[in-house]
Amino acid sequence: MKTKPENTLESERIIVVDALRGFALLGIVLIHSVEHFDFFHEPVVNFLFPPELDRNILELAFLLISGKTYSIFALMFGLSFFIQMNRQKQKGNDFRTRFFWRLVILLIIGFFHSLIYQGDILHIYALLGIPLVFLDRLGNKVLGFLAVLLVLQLPMIYHLSAAFVIPDYQYSETFGSGLWGIATRTFASGSFWDVLSYNFWNGRSAVWGWTFYNGRYLQLTALFIMGLIAGRKGIFHHIGQHQKVFLRILSGGFAAVIILFILGKGLRILTFTENQKLLMGKLLGSYTALAYTAVIISVFVLLYLRFREWKIYDALAAYGRMSLSNYVLQAVIGVMVFYNYGLGMYRYMGSTWSLIYGILFFSMQVLISVKWLSHFNYGPLEWLWRALTWFNFKISFKRKKTGRVKTNISVDTELSS
Repeated sequence: MKTKPENTLESERIIVVDALRGFALLGIVLIHSVEHFDFFHEPVVNFLFPPELDRNILELAFLLISGKTYSIFALMFGLSFFIQMNRQKQKGNDFRTRFFWRLVILLIIGFFHSLIYQGDILHIYALLGIPLVFLDRLGNKVLGFLAVLLVLQLPMIYHLSAAFVIPDYQYSETFGSGLWGIATRTFASGSFWDVLSYNFWNGRSAVWGWTFYNGRYLQLTALFIMGLIAGRKGIFHHIGQHQKVFLRILSGGFAAVIILFILGKGLRILTFTENQKLLMGKLLGSYTALAYTAVIISVFVLLYLRFREWKIYDALAAYGRMSLSNYVLQAVIGVMVFYNYGLGMYRYMGSTWSLIYGILFFSMQVLISVKWLSHFNYGPLEWLWRALTWFNFKISFKRKKTGRVKTNISVDTELSS
């Protein structure tokens, strides 16, 4: 059998990784749009679509998207960390200090973005990504064991066990408690400065409290580590050679989804206290999100192996290569569309109209990304991030020649790196 040249394999690996990142960002755009960018509010006037359809759309969006798209980004984060470390290691360089500096830059970008949009994930990735600098010294077996411990959500298991063993056990979520209602009122009637003032501290407290109490910080860190291990094993570098691996992941993920679904249904017919219900819901939700993520990634890669000639993958890859710029832009524009200080469209757009808006906005960003990368090497924020990382503002921004987008320039300028 004829072996493909290494540069072709490298190109294919980057296309599927960037396309996966673009697909994940599609999910983020849609869920953000449906939930009005952390702004849960029923429309005052809703044209054409009945409330029942809106409720079904909202439930379906959370079932299919919520908790899954950020998981894909987290896995890609760890994978991109490996790619950057490995490239520099082959050149005889230790990239750990430089990667830490990249995280500091991402933290700064994320902080300013969080002033506009409460639900910013950049600053969370930046802080949770710091342990990767130290974990890179460990072997795959130790990393795998650590990832399993993180996935299990041991703090939540402890609280759940205590809720069953101790009759009067009280589980409480104090940090950030009550702030989501304040957010709704602020976004519904406040000015731009009111939003900035709320997001500066209360918004951070609400998001970090949610991240902590739902175990998202453990889940994200585990996925960072899984991405690092996947990079070391070359699973995404030679996807054709690892087709059986993705088939096993698909089978295991699908089986886990079915088991968790049956378990969740079965637990509903039993009698539990409110604390027990709350903690079981959180624990099963965390496991289910990971199982869905495994299914989505494996299906995406297997479809790519079958239909890799489809242009949609190049389009998604272009969108994914500009994920940092696209992620920030979709939120900045989204809050101006839905919040009171902007167009205030939360008054007129229920979940159905909001989903349509998200689809149209995503389509527009894809077209712009493809066109942009035919003229420039990087997205604007990707270039800035890279230039600040290397303290080099002479890095070529504009392409010398226009034409088909090349996806093998770099993968270390993305949101997930």
